[in-house]
Amino acid sequence: MGMKDKFQDQAEQWQQQGKERTQEGREKAGQRSSQQRERGRQHIDDTHDEMEDRLNQDYDR
Repeated sequence: MGMKDKFQDQAEQWQQQGKERTQEGREKAGQRSSQQRERGRQHIDDTHDEMEDRLNQDYDR
């Protein structure tokens, strides 16, 4: 195997590793995004519940 073949093999390995890392990064970003959306929904639900409780307390007075 010549030097050219070795360099070409190494370049292909690096290219494959780069693709794998890119895919992993996209998956992690998607997971973070999903978690943030869920936290946002939970916050909205909590806020709505608190407002509803306050309204009921004011109404009961």
